Amino acid sequence: MKTFYKIIHTSSRILWGNREKRILCESLWMKENGHQVAIVASGDSPLFDKAKQNGLTVYPISFKSLARIGEYGRLKQIFDGEQPFVVNAHGKGDAKLALKAAQTMGVPCRIMSRHNGERVKGTWPNKKIYKTRCHYVFTNSKDTTANLKQTFSLSDMHIFSIPDGIALPDGAANQTTKTAARQKLAHILGLETDARFIGIFGKIERQSLSMLCKTADQLGRRFPYHHLVIAGSSEKQAPMDEKIYPHVHMLPQAEENNARLYPALDCCIYLPDTRNFYQGVPLEVTGAMAGFCPVIGPDTPGIRDVLIDNQTGRVFDPRYSESLLKIISWTLDAPQAVQNLTQAARTLVEQHYTMDAMGRHILRIYRLRLIKINRKFQTTL
Repeated sequence: MKTFYKIIHTSSRILWGNREKRILCESLWMKENGHQVAIVASGDSPLFDKAKQNGLTVYPISFKSLARIGEYGRLKQIFDGEQPFVVNAHGKGDAKLALKAAQTMGVPCRIMSRHNGERVKGTWPNKKIYKTRCHYVFTNSKDTTANLKQTFSLSDMHIFSIPDGIALPDGAANQTTKTAARQKLAHILGLETDARFIGIFGKIERQSLSMLCKTADQLGRRFPYHHLVIAGSSEKQAPMDEKIYPHVHMLPQAEENNARLYPALDCCIYLPDTRNFYQGVPLEVTGAMAGFCPVIGPDTPGIRDVLIDNQTGRVFDPRYSESLLKIISWTLDAPQAVQNLTQAARTLVEQHYTMDAMGRHILRIYRLRLIKINRKFQTTL
């Protein structure tokens, strides 16, 4: 008989990034599959608004230091009233309060989710979160899992790598669809209809922008119709003057929809955060792979999980970006080899990086916890 769970997610951030998209998408998937889900987040956050708009139960909690005492009591009231099987905290800011309240109220399955690969120090407060307050730790990359296992001496049954899932687009776009997508993008950017495009994703800093402009200039000597298009939230990107860099463009924020963008691209490049190479598996990378768009990415933890050089994509050493031009040129010059890469990439995403794959993995762990609780209860009878 199928078991249905009541799940509460908590989040202290007021941003709308991959972490918040993961929480919302996972919650909606669980709801569609018969489970009950509530989200506890700041009433000023995009996550709170979008969860409410999608019919999820929401509770406003700020997780600010000055409100900690009152909100701790409020969290206990929420958990007492909802009686969830799962409380999943998604950052240190909410975990300190939410997991403590969940432990006090006897929530059967308490989870700490780690969404980026920045190294966590083995301090006493962190040990309380990762070893005492929660039953399981979820990460979104194998590298983060390995690091946390070592830092906190976690067993294989305590920590799991569960990357963010995506919704698969319908098959590969045909030539007519690709041409229409390119022409639409050219119109948006005010370019000629025969323009071709390379997408740029990730965090674009001044150093990266300088490198991209140099790459575009060199690339233009062999591929004069190709332009670089930077996609992503504008507040995360360095400012630029397109009059000075005519072959590098910032996609207008209103036009940012990566699923519609991928068919217009001959390939896409993901640039890492130079201050933190330890990251998870970016949605932009798996999204492009699912859309049969060839991906060039850095040889860094997290991305290594999905981007295998000459098998599912191409990788470059972020310390030596000079190799990027050579890899781009190869990608544009080798259509048959690229087709093999994109097919293998799509297959990998279908098997391990879809919403269904993510949801099934999470439910297996819920069942694992339920079985463990039932066995413990039976032995005490």
